[in-house]
Amino acid sequence: MKKSFIVLLILIINITIGFSFVSCVNEEDYTQDKNIKLSFSSDTISFDTIFTTVGSVTKQVKIYNKEDKPIKINYITLGSGSNSYYRLNVDGDTSLMARDVEIKAKDSIFIFVRVEINPNNQNNPLLVQDSIIINFNNKQQYIQLSAYGQDAYYHKPNRILSGNIPYSIANEDSLWQGVEQNGKNLTFKTDKPHIILGTYVVDSSFTLNIPDGAKIYMANNADLWVYKDGSININGSTNNKIVFQSLRYQDRYSNIPGQWGKIWLMVGSKNNLISNAIIKNATIGIVVDSCVNNNPTLTLSNSIIENCSSVGLYGRGANILGDNVIVQNTGSYTVALTIGGKYQFINSTFANYWSYDNTRTKATLLLNNYYKDVNNTTQSRPITKAEFDNTIIYGSLIDNEIEFDLITDGLTTYKFDYCLIKSKNLTNNGSFFTNCIFNKEPLFKDILTNDLHLLKNSPAIANGDGAWNSTYPYDIFGTFRQDPPCIGAIEYTESSNSSRFSFLR
Repeated sequence: MKKSFIVLLILIINITIGFSFVSCVNEEDYTQDKNIKLSFSSDTISFDTIFTTVGSVTKQVKIYNKEDKPIKINYITLGSGSNSYYRLNVDGDTSLMARDVEIKAKDSIFIFVRVEINPNNQNNPLLVQDSIIINFNNKQQYIQLSAYGQDAYYHKPNRILSGNIPYSIANEDSLWQGVEQNGKNLTFKTDKPHIILGTYVVDSSFTLNIPDGAKIYMANNADLWVYKDGSININGSTNNKIVFQSLRYQDRYSNIPGQWGKIWLMVGSKNNLISNAIIKNATIGIVVDSCVNNNPTLTLSNSIIENCSSVGLYGRGANILGDNVIVQNTGSYTVALTIGGKYQFINSTFANYWSYDNTRTKATLLLNNYYKDVNNTTQSRPITKAEFDNTIIYGSLIDNEIEFDLITDGLTTYKFDYCLIKSKNLTNNGSFFTNCIFNKEPLFKDILTNDLHLLKNSPAIANGDGAWNSTYPYDIFGTFRQDPPCIGAIEYTESSNSSRFSFLR
């Protein structure tokens, strides 16, 4: 009995010593290496459930220390602090900032993440994003958080293209995802916003209709593609233009370029119509590829493309007809018409006063009639027509806002009539330029806020060609054009102001 007691006593002493050793780690025992990294079971936590009432969902993430020494984390917190929709539980610590969190060598801890959202609250962001910040050894690592904040139609990828591109097909969306189908015609419902995640594809022989009243939000890197023999019909109204914009549409992000991908009308897509739309803050606004018939690949009217980090309107051997079009403020060419094609623009404004992260070097307008094949051999592609009528082509470059990248053995037919152009090299010559005004500032109302209304003394006022008034009697905002009209997409009136322009943003 006495022997058993002694053994038990020794065991208790050893356990006590063990606990004392574990719980009393000296500061010098923690690794101080700034190059080490923690590992996570996931670097992104997504909450996919849409709640019909206020609800809470909890998910977990595991943080691993794969080092041979323990790590002390200075703090773990949320990027948005107390304003976050999320709450954390760090190994039992539910405070807003968990401090001095220890992870033993070759060990791990759990973080539990809870989100509380009422998706019926339309004041919420469409996508509620935040991050978990883990601070240690004078560095930070992050775990991204995302959850749907409003009740909307979410078009989520369910396939993978070669090149690891996640995508979904429009005609496979069921009614509960907000797409009504009548034969080959697909129509977005307008009772809730549409959120496009990944790449959204209009398949061959289908037409996607986006009617007046639809609201479209594009996630980071999201694209809208129209395949061969497919079509898109975006048809807003004068006072309710359909806006394609980023999920981050609040004031801070309202004019930041490059927040999503592009609209891509692929080779062989046909009879595409975009009317009364605003396409903003993309990487490329619209890419238009070669056509399959004599009809325009794209008819673009009463629409604005702006704040694109690369090109605004990019034609590649396409057939584009545009009227009352504004394309402005892009990191590269504003309108690039390349690899030949057929183009006509009436009553339009192409303006580039880019003022973001780098200095602009590309012209507002590019015309190109060739390409390099896989063998780096130059292949000509004719520009059968490039006609610009009553159009402003202006910007912040010192000399020339039109670039001609043309080879002599490629057919090129172009004409500028009644245009206001910035170019030190061009003049009215009776062949390519007629009735044009060169190098006189258009006097836009406020280029910093993208307001291209004309001021009272603008040289564009009453210097356009009234012959187009019968075909296009109204400007981009529905104002009746005078005779002679203004050059550009916006007609000047004594009462003209930026309120209608700002209302569309």
